[in-house]
Amino acid sequence: MSRFPIIVCDDDEDLANQLAKNINASIQNLTDDNESYTKLDECVTFVANNFAQAVGYVVANDIKNGIYFLDIELSRESEAKNGVDLAEFIKKNDENAQIIFVTAYDKYAPLTYRRRIGAIDYISKAMSSDKIIQRIEETLRNAIDNLSNRIKFGQRDFTYKIGRRICKVAEDNVLFIEHSTAQHKVHLVTEHGEVEYKGNISQIDQENPFLVKVSQSALVNPKNIGAIDTKERTIIFNDDQIVSYSRAYKAVVKTLVAKFKNIKVSR
Repeated sequence: MSRFPIIVCDDDEDLANQLAKNINASIQNLTDDNESYTKLDECVTFVANNFAQAVGYVVANDIKNGIYFLDIELSRESEAKNGVDLAEFIKKNDENAQIIFVTAYDKYAPLTYRRRIGAIDYISKAMSSDKIIQRIEETLRNAIDNLSNRIKFGQRDFTYKIGRRICKVAEDNVLFIEHSTAQHKVHLVTEHGEVEYKGNISQIDQENPFLVKVSQSALVNPKNIGAIDTKERTIIFNDDQIVSYSRAYKAVVKTLVAKFKNIKVSR
């Protein structure tokens, strides 16, 4: 199994070191209790106590495929860079980064959603040591599996821009993209949510071969189609999201059904 760097960042040095010990203990539990992880040799690679230390290490060592445990607050100074700022920086340099926020303040979680960090977990410092180790073990398993699959199967990201900010979502998580009711915008629907941004369906179609055009106003990801209703000319995704396709694209839809065996057909 590939080695993935594990980085901790917390402005409290004692808490940072204790978190590192808990992470290493969780890794030991994984190797002892699960045959799938017996060859796991990960351990905490670096412990930082502020934004600059973490950034310096990531850049100097060109860290890729890392697992990052970040304190959201990081500093008591309101104008200082926080853990969300750090996560955004990390994501730009390590597109496969697995972000886990460790926080004493649940109120900060909505901030990470608004800025679309894509953290895989939030761990509360208020939990007991045993509970924290158990939670870390669960999220490490998730992070390692995510990274292993990305490397093994060459998973790629779909990229789009909101203002000056570049956003990414795994191609496999995209359901469909359609024209928005807002002018010059498109509506992106993924397994984890929805967002609108400035875009053009034809251009997105040309730049992303994993998507298939099913009308002049919609692109779909065939891998995530659950069913197709040929009578109503609708494409249904596993979470009951629906997209209509036009008569002109009946042959395209027929090809999808033949190629992707996961698609059920109702007439």
